[in-house]
Amino acid sequence: MADKVKIIFFGTPEFAAPALNALLKADFCDVVKIITQPDKPIGRHHSKLIPSPIKKVAQEAGISVAHEFTKTGAKLGVLVAYGDIIPKKIIDSFPMGILNLHPSLLPKYRGSSPIQAAILNQDKETGVTIMKLDDKMDHGPIVAQKKIKLNQTETSGELHDKLAQVGADLLIKILPDYIAKKIEAKKQDHNKASYTEKLTKKDGKIDWSQAPEKIDAQIRAMNPWPGAWTEWNNKKLIIWKASLNDNVGARHALHLPLQLDEVQLQGKKKMAFEEFFKGHPRFSIDQFMNQG
Repeated sequence: MADKVKIIFFGTPEFAAPALNALLKADFCDVVKIITQPDKPIGRHHSKLIPSPIKKVAQEAGISVAHEFTKTGAKLGVLVAYGDIIPKKIIDSFPMGILNLHPSLLPKYRGSSPIQAAILNQDKETGVTIMKLDDKMDHGPIVAQKKIKLNQTETSGELHDKLAQVGADLLIKILPDYIAKKIEAKKQDHNKASYTEKLTKKDGKIDWSQAPEKIDAQIRAMNPWPGAWTEWNNKKLIIWKASLNDNVGARHALHLPLQLDEVQLQGKKKMAFEEFFKGHPRFSIDQFMNQG
């Protein structure tokens, strides 16, 4: 058997974990170093440090973890949601380049929130792209893509997990041919590029003048973060789940046929809407109609 190709893996959040786990199990490569973002401070006084999901995987596998790049003789880099820009001089130090797994069908939805964008725009399909990294954001030539259908019920959390696994499977499938130089990367059509921005809590605010399908898409896209929300009795009311149906008589229906299924009032726990309504019988959907 030929020598295993040495790989440096760049990644940080949970989305990157399936790809790293797949590489660690592969018999054609050897992950020699993992580069991830520094431990994140949490808590009231930021006194506690939490390691990234990728650091946890690395520690379990007994592999060296670093926060900065140093040469190791690795020929190939693999990057999945690392969280920082890789300088060109580092990209160029890999004879086989750096492959980047991105959760959209590039050049569509470059940037930081492609999963949410696919749901918000009610797309019928999305997917993952493996591209060869260059010095511009999600700009490099495409090595492989995999499409999946959307059924208009997925939350961002659910689609995140699905695409993470689809991407990991595709990575392992194409890597042997890529390493053997049997795959030719194809230049993206940059004229068709679209971009997404990092989400903020403001993106969760619901505009009740929109069509019910659009509001439903926003609720799903903002789950699990930042949550789609509205204001009720001077408190934030997060709507975690809703559904589209023909039950026009439902008292918890808004912009019929959209009905609320799970909510969370500021300072309270998540609960089924029926439970919430029992505790707040004066809750009125009419209050939302003038909110924009």
